This record gives sequence, C-alpha cells and structure tokens, in this order.
Amino acid sequence: MKSFPLAAVFGTAAVCLLASPLVLAEDTTPTSLDDIVVTADRKAQTVDATLAPVSIITRADIEQYQASSLPDVLRRLPGITLSNSGGVGKTTSVFIRGTHSSHVLVLVDGIKVGSATTGSVAFEDLPLDQVERIEVVRGPRSSLYGSEAIGGVIQIFTRKGGKGFQPEVSVGIGSHNTQQAHANLAGGDGTTWYNLNAGKDETDGINVTANNREPDLDGYKRDSVTLRAGHRFADGTTLEASALHATGENHFDGSFNNESHFTQQVLNTKLQHLLNDKVLLTAQLGQARDDSDNYLNGVPLTAYRTYNTQRNTGTLQADMAVGAKGTATLGLDQQQDKVISDSTYDRTSRDNTGVFANYQTDIGATRLDVSARHDKNEQFGSNNTGNIAVGRDLNNGMRVTAAYGTAFKAPTFNNLYYPFSGDPNLQPETSQSVELGVSGKLAGDKVQWSANAFSNEIDHLISYPPPDYAVSQTDKARIRGLELSATTQVAGWDINANATVQQPENRSGTNTGKTLIYRPKQFANVDVDREIGKFRVGGSVHAESQRYTDDANTESKKLAGYGTLDLRADYRVSKDWTVGAKVGNVLNKDYQTSNGYNQDGVNGLVTVKYAPK
Repeated sequence: MKSFPLAAVFGTAAVCLLASPLVLAEDTTPTSLDDIVVTADRKAQTVDATLAPVSIITRADIEQYQASSLPDVLRRLPGITLSNSGGVGKTTSVFIRGTHSSHVLVLVDGIKVGSATTGSVAFEDLPLDQVERIEVVRGPRSSLYGSEAIGGVIQIFTRKGGKGFQPEVSVGIGSHNTQQAHANLAGGDGTTWYNLNAGKDETDGINVTANNREPDLDGYKRDSVTLRAGHRFADGTTLEASALHATGENHFDGSFNNESHFTQQVLNTKLQHLLNDKVLLTAQLGQARDDSDNYLNGVPLTAYRTYNTQRNTGTLQADMAVGAKGTATLGLDQQQDKVISDSTYDRTSRDNTGVFANYQTDIGATRLDVSARHDKNEQFGSNNTGNIAVGRDLNNGMRVTAAYGTAFKAPTFNNLYYPFSGDPNLQPETSQSVELGVSGKLAGDKVQWSANAFSNEIDHLISYPPPDYAVSQTDKARIRGLELSATTQVAGWDINANATVQQPENRSGTNTGKTLIYRPKQFANVDVDREIGKFRVGGSVHAESQRYTDDANTESKKLAGYGTLDLRADYRVSKDWTVGAKVGNVLNKDYQTSNGYNQDGVNGLVTVKYAPK
C-alpha cells in the first residue's frame, strides 16, 4: 500500500505561498454573490461566464421556501428527481439527468463526501439549517473532479459570517411530533469572519412501509453542529477552516435490522494566496466520514453491524490570467478511501491521484472552455477524461452553447470486495455526453430562460441482475433529454418554473429499450412567491410521470405519476421576529417514489425565528 503524501505536498506548498510577495489582497468579505458560481470550473466566476448549466440555491431561497431538508430543496431544480424510502430522514437517492444516484459528485465546502462502501451520499442526514448556498452543475464534470461526476456535481457551502454580530435562533413544531431548534452565531469584521451553528431535529415520522409489515411509526433524530472561521492577512493570504458534524438515529422497517445510528462529518482547511494580480494559489486539506451502526429492535447486530468509511483529500491549485481574456487552472488532487467494518473486505484502503487543467478564453463573441484530467487509481489503473464547450453570444441577447464531455465512476468497495458478492476485477463505468443549449433574457432582464438538450451514453454499468443477483458489468444505457427553465415576475409575483423531458433507456441485453428504474420521463416544478406588506406568501407545485421499479418494466410494478401542492406564508411581527407556517402535500396525495414505501400525506410546520438586525 503506497503512502498518502499530503504532508510533504502541503508543507512545500505552504512555504511557497507564505514566501510570496503581496500584490493584491483577495476580498473575502461576504457580499451579494447570487451571480457568482464556483463549482462549474473550480474557480469563482459569474454565472454568465460559465458555459455549464448551473442552478444556485441561496440562503434566502431556503428561507423563502421554508424548506426543512436538503432533498426538499434539490427536487425543485431542473434535471433532478428523487427516490425516498419513507419520508423525513429516510434513505434518499438523487438522480441528475437520468443517471444513477452514484453518478452524482457531492462536495461540502470543496470536500468530497459520500460512502466508500455504497457509493451513495446521505443527503437526508446533512442539516439544511447550516447551509449557506447550494450550487448544482448538470452534465459531466470528471475532467475537473474525477470519479462520480457523470450526471453532475452538487456543492454545499456551510454558513459564513459577515461584518458585525449576527445571532439567529429558530424553533419549529409540526406534524408527527416534529420538533426543531436551531441557533446560529455569526460575525466578524473586514478581515476576520466566523459562524457557529447548532441544531436539533426530531420527528416521530410515519409508517414507512406501504404493506404495514410493521405498523409502527418510524422516527428520526439528528443533532448537528457546524463551525466555520477565516482570516485574510495583509500579505494577500487567506486561511479558512470549517467543520460539520451530524449524528443521530433512524428507524425503519426490516427483519434483519430496523434501526441505524449515523455520523456525518466533514473537516476542511483551505489556504489561498494571491501571488500577484494574475495568479491565485490554493491549498486545501479535508476529511469526510460516513459512519453507520445497525440495530434490530434496539439491540446491536452481532455481524454486519458497522460500516464506517473515511475519505482523506488534498488539493493544490493555481488559477492564472492568460493574456487579456484568458484564464487557466492547473491542479493536483490526492484522495485516500478507508473502510472500517466488521464485515470482511479483501481490501480496506485505496489511493487515487488526479491532475487536471482547464483553459477558458473569449474570442470576440465566442467563449471557449476546455478541460482535461488524468486519474491514477491503485486498484484499477488510469482514466483520462476531457470536456470541451463553446458558447456564442448573439446580438439579440441570446447565447447558444455546445459541449462534449467524457466521465467515469470508480467501483465502490461493495462492488469490488463485499463478502460473497464483490468482484475485484470490475473496471470503472464510463460515459460520453453531448449537449446543446440556448438561453436568453427578455424585458430588461426581467425574464430569464434557458433550454438544454443532452444525450449521454454510459458503458460498463455495474448492476446486480436477477435471479442470482451476482455483480455484473455488461449493461449500457443511453439517456436523452431536454431541460426547460424560466424565471420572471408577473404582477408582483416571483415565478420560477422548470420542466424536464427525458428518455433514460437500457441499451443492453433482454431489456434493451426499457426505461431505467426509478426515472420518470417527465417532471416539472413551479414556485410562486410574493411579498404583501409584512407578509410573504407562496406555493410550489411538483409533478412527475410514472416510473418503473424493475428492469423489465413490468406493468404491475409501475409506480403511478403524481403531483403535489405545497403552500407557505410568513409574517414579520417586528424587525427581529418572524413567524412562518407551511402546509405540505395540501391535497393529501397518496404516492410513492420508491416501491413499497409511503410518502407523507398532508403535513404542517410552524416556525418562529428571532434574528436581531
């Protein structure tokens, strides 16, 4: 097993950065950053500058929607659907553009998260009250980030303090004995900032299984804390650190186990230095933990109980101005995954090294974006990925774009080594994607719209087909689709709407032409909000077509399409106090997004927030 050379790499980097002369200080003071995106090209730029389709959710959006979970926010975005196993806190899979849930790369403050055993991310366990901003990039991004980024990238930013002291406290109570309590302390000055957030969420839940196999309520509890702090030094160096820790327990129905205790933890340290007015250097170290202990009726399992994974990551990156209109990025990523479990894995650790480069330039009204990456994994060798995108601004305010990209997904430890089912000879899943887009603004930017058509072909898909459910890597898939989105204001109402039409097809074996499981072919969202004096009112409609739950698309195993309506309102009692109320699934729609698992009927939540101005 080769060593993980982060100490030597970052020791050298720190000496180089701190010895650099000051030319220009980076302004890290929080301002209005709604039009700035970091995730698309691994550096800060305006949304208009990036050629990738990007969605941004701000803290203001989260509070306006009165969203209480990360999945609740993500399902509002174009190209994204979910599969949930029984309500709040239950396992939730996120699909971007019809790809598998494991084809989504997820970052928290720049640190890659997720389970190294299952390949999934516990979206349901990440506390939304501690989130400042979410950026979602749709389409392949392996050429910058490596494995997983076949369908897209989701980056979650924890809350960051600003100038002055900014305390905030909120409590909530709702259906199913739901109780919430959150406190946030933020502050700083022109050079230093800090944010400390603590939260407690608890609910009795619903009976998760539709067949009433265990006719009981399946609750969920979570305690969480986040700390983020940073300082900008006079020599142009910025140092920032953050830590997110969430722990709790989840109850569900099952004969082997029906309770799990979890821990999600993300640690991050980032050092940036402006070498001069054209070069920004970044060094970042991080660790992500995904821990799970399983129980049956409150008793710890004697076997197959513990599945803990740890991911250590490090990055060196240089962003440079090239000529009058060009920028270039060069970088090195190191990653080490570890598994600690009472199940016997043939290997419990592996390293990956990735080097990447990106170049962007403007040639008149044409913008070019090219990136390439080489990953070397000690388990299955090397992978090369690339991406090229071209955008053209037209005289009428419209932009047309075209892009081609390749991506890959590394097999998980379960795929490779899980007892009695793993295959250590598996190779990465690979994809090739083509995209065409057009976007524009009307009526003095009051109307913004976009349309993106995409086609993604994925090879070497890993699956466990019946009847023996032995791991296989012969499947292929082709996903074609069209995303439409628009935002505007009509008679004082803010309207945000999107719709996606997709054809996610199996392209191999006896199921060629069949729809991939749990992927609806059509889905849409409409959010409408308005301020009326001290009131703010709004509503959301979410609709999806039918989805299949088996590869053969058996009619008897099909889940029906559905639509839900949510309503919300809040009232500013004073400049410091706000009371909010929301009613979810107002029409009490009975539906499922995962076969055999209930979704909540009509439900409500009332919150009171104190935030002195």
